[in-house]
Amino acid sequence: MMSLRWRRRLIVMLWLIFLLPAAICQQLPLRYYSQSDGLANMSVNALAQEPGGYLWIGTQNGLFRYDGARFQRFELRQGLPDSFITALHVDGSGRLWVGTSEGLYLWQGQRFVAMQFQHVQFKFYQGQTFATLGPDRLLVISRDRLWLVQSMNQGHSWQAHEFFEAGQLSPHPEMKTLFSIHVGPHGDLWMGCERTLCHYDQGKLSVLGKESGLPAGENWQAILHDRQGMLWARGGHKISVLPAGGHVFQDRSPDQSRQQKTNGIPFLAADAFGRIFSRYDEGILRWNGKRWESFGESSGLVVGGGINAILFDRDGGVWLGSLGRGLVHWIGYPNWENWTARQGLPSNVVLSFLRDRQDLLHVGTRSGAATLQKAGYFSGTPTTYGGTSHQWGNTVEDAQGNIWTGSLSGLLIRRGRGAEADVKIAQLPPIHSMFFDQSGQLWIATEIGIYSIRQPQSNPVPVKVTAFPSIEDINAYRGCQGPTGVLWFATDKGLLRFDGLLWRKPRIKPATQVSKAIACTHSEILWLGTNGGHVWRGVDHGEEVEISEVTPPLLQNQSVLALFEDSRGWLWVSTDTGISVWNHKQWRFFNQESGLVWNDTNLNAFYEDSDGSIWVATSGGASHILRPESLFAPLRLDVLVEGITRDGATVARDQPVRLPWSSGPLNFKLAALSYQNRQTLNFRYRMQGLEPDWSKTSVPEVRYAALPPGHYRFQVAADNPPMQAYSSTAEVEVVILPPWWLTRTFYIFCGLLSLLLLYLIHRYRVHRLMALQRLKEHQARERAYELEASREEERKRMTREIHDELGQHLSALRMGVSVVGLEFGGKNPSLQGKIERMVALVDTTIKVVRNVVSSLRPSALDMGIVSALEWLAQEFRDNTGMPCRLDVREESIILDDARATTIFRIAQESLTNISRHAQASQVEISLDRKEQHYLLEVRDNGRGFDASAQKKKSFGLIGIRERALMLGGEVAVFSLPGVGTTIRVSIPITDGALTQ
Repeated sequence: MMSLRWRRRLIVMLWLIFLLPAAICQQLPLRYYSQSDGLANMSVNALAQEPGGYLWIGTQNGLFRYDGARFQRFELRQGLPDSFITALHVDGSGRLWVGTSEGLYLWQGQRFVAMQFQHVQFKFYQGQTFATLGPDRLLVISRDRLWLVQSMNQGHSWQAHEFFEAGQLSPHPEMKTLFSIHVGPHGDLWMGCERTLCHYDQGKLSVLGKESGLPAGENWQAILHDRQGMLWARGGHKISVLPAGGHVFQDRSPDQSRQQKTNGIPFLAADAFGRIFSRYDEGILRWNGKRWESFGESSGLVVGGGINAILFDRDGGVWLGSLGRGLVHWIGYPNWENWTARQGLPSNVVLSFLRDRQDLLHVGTRSGAATLQKAGYFSGTPTTYGGTSHQWGNTVEDAQGNIWTGSLSGLLIRRGRGAEADVKIAQLPPIHSMFFDQSGQLWIATEIGIYSIRQPQSNPVPVKVTAFPSIEDINAYRGCQGPTGVLWFATDKGLLRFDGLLWRKPRIKPATQVSKAIACTHSEILWLGTNGGHVWRGVDHGEEVEISEVTPPLLQNQSVLALFEDSRGWLWVSTDTGISVWNHKQWRFFNQESGLVWNDTNLNAFYEDSDGSIWVATSGGASHILRPESLFAPLRLDVLVEGITRDGATVARDQPVRLPWSSGPLNFKLAALSYQNRQTLNFRYRMQGLEPDWSKTSVPEVRYAALPPGHYRFQVAADNPPMQAYSSTAEVEVVILPPWWLTRTFYIFCGLLSLLLLYLIHRYRVHRLMALQRLKEHQARERAYELEASREEERKRMTREIHDELGQHLSALRMGVSVVGLEFGGKNPSLQGKIERMVALVDTTIKVVRNVVSSLRPSALDMGIVSALEWLAQEFRDNTGMPCRLDVREESIILDDARATTIFRIAQESLTNISRHAQASQVEISLDRKEQHYLLEVRDNGRGFDASAQKKKSFGLIGIRERALMLGGEVAVFSLPGVGTTIRVSIPITDGALTQ
C-alpha cells in the first residue's frame, strides 16, 4: 500500500505534469515585418487597432501605423515628441491614447495632441496602465497613482484628477505602488498593487493577498476577466485564477523553468473563442481549458528577446509584438494548423492522409509514413515498410480496419489492425490512386493499367483489368465510385466508365481533354478538371457525359491537380498555386497568404476528417482547416484615400479639394484596411470627368500628372476576388482651378481687350480716314489757298495794270480830248459839245475802271486792314444806305497780306449777305485781338435764320468758312429768326494751324 505522503507527492507530480505547457508542434503560418517593410524599430512594446482598422505599433524608437501595405512613422513634427512608446489604448469611443515616459497624447485624426493638466505631469511605464471606465472616462496609472481623465463635452476638452482621495488610501499602504489597472464586467476596479491585488467596488477598497490564495512575491502586472467570469492575474512568473463567485485563487502558472528571463512585459489576452494567451521566455502560451499550449521556436516562432504585446484584430487575426524581431502576424488564426518536418513529419512533401478506426491520423509522405500523436506532433511508423525509402502516395482502410498503402514506386502494403509489421501484397507499376468500392473490392490505378483485388481479405492478389485491349497499357491517374456504383477513371486515353458489367469510353460533350483530376459526388454529378485550369460539371448519360463549365476566372490558366467533394457537397480544387473551394454559391481561394503551409499541392491533396475538417497535402507540409465553414465568412474590406500630395506637399482633405493648376502630379495615397489575402488585393479607380473607364492597380497609390482645370470626382474601390470581398466606393471631389490665363477674369479681360483693340482699330481707321480726309481737305484748302492767293495776286497785277496802264491811257485820253476842246471848241461850237460828251464818257470810263479796280482789290488794303474795313463800311453805307459802324479795339493792327485779305474778304462777303438777305437796319463790324487770335465779328439786326436748319448750299457762309480754315481759323454763326445774325471769325496770328 502506498503511504499517504507518497500519494500526496504523486498527486502534486501529476498536477505539475498537467500544468506543464504542451508544446504544440505546429508550423505556425507567420509573417515577420521588419525594417525592410518600413518598421524602423524592431522592439515592439504595445499594439492597438483603431475601429477604422489601422494597426498602431508602439516601439522603443517611434510610433508606427500600418494599413496593410506600408508602415508610416509619426515623427516629432507631427506632435509626438517622445520616441519611446510605453503603452497604447483605444477607449470605448474609439479614441487612441498613447503613453510615453514623458506624457499622455491623444490622436485627433491628423496629429497627436499632448494632454496638459495642472498639478500633474504624466509618466507611463510599460504594461497594463490604461483602462476605459465609461464614455469619455479613462483610467491611467502614472507615478504610482490612479488618475481619472474625463471629458464633460464629448472630448472637446479634458480634465484629470486623482481617482482616490487621501482618506481612502491611508488604510491601504499597498496602494502606494500600482502596476496595472483593469475594469471588471460590473464596473468594479482591479489593480495590481505592491505584490497584492486591490479591488474597488461601490466605494469599498479591499486587498487580496496570500490569504486569498495569491502566491507571495509577485507584482501583478496583467489582469483579465474571461468569458466565464473568471479573473486572471499575471505576474512576472506566476498566473493565478479566481473562479467566478469564488474567494480563493487557483495557481495556473506554467512551467517556471520557462519563466526565468526578465525585462519582458507580462500580458494576458483572450481570443475570439475565449482562449487565454500569455507569454513565456521563448514564445507565447495558450490555455486550452485544460493545460497550457506553448508556441515557440519549434513552431517557427522566433521571438528574439520575447513577446511583449499581443493584439487580436477585428477579423480575429493575431499580431505579436516582439523584442528585437519586429511585428509578427499569425496568418489564418485560428482556422489553419500546419505541420512540417520540424514537427515530426518524415518529409515536407505530404502525399496522403487517413484517419483509422482507432482515431489515429496516418500521413504518407515522400520519405515514409507517420501518425499524429495526441501531444500534437508526428512520429514515424516503425514497421518494415515504414522507413524513409518509400513514397506513400495512397492510404485507404478496408471494412475490417486493415490499412492498405501504395507507393509511387508500385509497392502495395497491407497492415492489419494491431499488427506490428506490414505485409507486402504486390509489386505493381507506380500507383497513382486506390479506393474500395461499395462491395469491398480494392481498385488500384497505376501507371500501366488498372488493377483490382476482389477479395482483399482472403485472396489479396491484384488482377489487371483486360476488358478490352486499350485498357491494358493505359496510364490511370485517378478513380472513384459514384452513388449508383459506377466506377470512373481518368486516364491518358480519356475517361473510362465501368458499371459492373461493361467498360466504356464515353464521349465528352462538348469534347474536351480530361486531365488527371476527377471526383465522384454523392449525386449523379461528376467533377472533371483540365490542365488549363478548367473545372467541368459532368452528367452521366451512359454513352456520353454532358459537361458544363464552372471555372471561376481566377482559376483559369492554373494546373488543376486534384478535385474533391466533401460531405457538405462543397467542391475542393488543388492547384500549383494554392487551393480553391466552392460552396455552390461562392468561390474562395487560399494560399500561403491565407495560412496554407505551401502553395504547391499534390495529387491526393484533400482528406476530410471525421469532424468535417479538411487536411491538405502540399509539397511543403500538411495543412489542417479546422472549421471549413469559416472560410466563407464575409471579409470586411474598407477603402479610403489616406492622403493627397502634390509637389511634395500634403493637400488638406477638405471637400471638395480645391487646388490651383500645376504641372506637378497629383498623388492619391490609398489604404485598404484588411490584413488577409492581401496578395490578391487590387484597387479600381478612375477620375470621373477625365476618364470614363476604371483602371486597376495593386499598388496603393495613384498618380495623375498635370490635371487640366475642371471639376472631378476621384473614385476608388478595393477588390479581393479570391475572397469575394468588395469594398464600397470612396470618392474625393477635386476642383483644379484654372491658371490665371484660363480664368474667367482673364477671359473677360481678353474679351474687353479685344473689344478695346477692335475699337482702337476702328478708331485708328476712322482717325486715319479722317486724317486722310483732313489731309485731302487741307490739300484742297492749300490748293484753294494757293488759288485764292493766285487770284489775289492776279487781282493785284490786274489792278496795277488797269490802274497804271488803262488809267494812264484814259487820263491821257481825257487830257487829249480836253486839249482838243480847248484848241478847237471855241472855233467850232458843235465840236465843243461833242468834246464835252467825250470827256464825260472818258470820266465815266475812268469811274468804271476805278470801280473795277476797287472790286478786284481795294487800294485801301495796301494801307492796312483798318483802312480797308473803313473803306468797306463806307462803301456799304454808300451803296445800301444802311448804317454800318466799325469798331476796331486795338489801335494798330498790322496783318500780313494773307490775313488782311482774308479778313477783308470775309467782312466783304458778310456785308454782301446782309445787303441781300438780312433786311437789317443796323450793321456793326468789330476787329479785336484776343491772345493768339484776331477776332472779327459782323453783326446785324436783320430777320436772321435758323442756324441748325442752315442750307448746305449757303455758298456765302461756305466761302467764309473756307477762307477762315485756309488760315487755320474758325467760324461761328449765331442767328435766330427775327433777332439777327452774328458771324464770328477767329484767325490765328501765326501759321501753325496752316502748316498742320
